[in-house]
Amino acid sequence: MEETEMTPYELLNQSETYALFGINDDPEKYALKIYRKLKEHGKTVWGINPKYTEVDGDTVYASVLDLPKTPDIAVMVVNPRIGITMLEDMKTKGITKLWLQPGTFDDAFLDAAHTLGFETIDACVLAVYSIYDKK
Repeated sequence: MEETEMTPYELLNQSETYALFGINDDPEKYALKIYRKLKEHGKTVWGINPKYTEVDGDTVYASVLDLPKTPDIAVMVVNPRIGITMLEDMKTKGITKLWLQPGTFDDAFLDAAHTLGFETIDACVLAVYSIYDKK
């Protein structure tokens, strides 16, 4: 498995822009919790979900190709069967790092991601912040 050499916490701190796949407006779901946590830490986060146009007053994009610029990291909060269909567009957009929340990847997803040259981070954004950050 091709993974980044930085620790997840270092990567969170050094990255400024994120595409969050699977954003929704349900405060009980992890996607919105992660979205808010990244924004709380001063990050620029673009939500991606074709079922929404806005969350928390921010524009939600139907596709990664619609983003205003290339994010430092793509955070996956979708089923791997959905995520695997988005990899080509992420590659086209110039994304190189995929943050894989628990349950968002399987062997087929990882094989496809690594074949396309993505670095992968297998960790929960919320857990990393709760362990290393008092914010």
